[in-house]
Order: sequence, then structure tokens, then C-alpha cells
Amino acid sequence: MSRKKTTPTDNTEATTGTGAVAVAEPRTEYEPKPATASLPAQRPQWIDGPPAQSAGVDAPGSEQDEPPRNWGEPYKTIFSGKGFELGEHRRFKQRVFRFDEKPDAELLAKLKEAGFTYRAAEKAWTIPANPDTRRLTDEMAREMAGPAEGMSR
Repeated sequence: MSRKKTTPTDNTEATTGTGAVAVAEPRTEYEPKPATASLPAQRPQWIDGPPAQSAGVDAPGSEQDEPPRNWGEPYKTIFSGKGFELGEHRRFKQRVFRFDEKPDAELLAKLKEAGFTYRAAEKAWTIPANPDTRRLTDEMAREMAGPAEGMSR
């Protein structure tokens, strides 16, 4: 069913009520805004801070005076044993166990019970690093490594 077309009514006629009537004027053409000549020539200092020096000028406190920062590698190997490696990833704040081969079911159960998560992309078992988990992972690494050769108590 098609809609019934209505003819526009003239909105300029006043109604017989006591309220005010708003009349919309039709838009004929696009009229651009007049250009304002009062725009500032430079950006205020509070937006960007002090003006930058040119590249050839050595200003006191410039980046050229500051030595480059060397934060070091984010991953650090802590212990390497028989078929595994214990490390810490400082960027993600995690302790990491990596194995050469898939560990046995008993070791997997220990890792899961301790709260480790397997990261398939990294092929590693990870846990958030804090003092308790650092202590736990150090103990687990000693257990997995077995008794040290040539050492006795």
C-alpha cells in the first residue's frame, strides 16, 4: 500500500493560540561562514610548551645532552636444567618455564595446580611474577634439575 502524498502547508500563517509559533525558513544555497581575521598567528605556549629549537642548535636541556637509555632485554634466563629453562619476562612481569619436550603428566599436574598458564604461541608455561611465585618457581626448578653433580651435604 502506497503512502498518501501530502502537500506542504504554509507555516507562515499565525495560529489562533496564545503560544509562540516558530517558522523555519527554507535554505536556498550554501553560505560559507565569513572568515575571521582575529585568529592568533601562533599557537599559545600552554598548548605545546616552549617553542622547539632548530635541529642544528644545541640548547641546554635538549635531547642531545641526555644519553640514550638502555633498559636491557625484557627476558632473562634464570636457570637452565635438564630439558627445561626457567626465566623471567620483565615486560609482562611473568615467570616462564620452557621445556625442550612435552613434560610428563605428573609435572603438568604440578604446574596447573600451582596456577601456571600454558602460552601456545610462546610454547611456555607462565605465572605472574611476585615474591611468592618467584620462591615457588625457584623450588620447582631445583626439584626438576635433581641433585647437583659433585655436591653433597
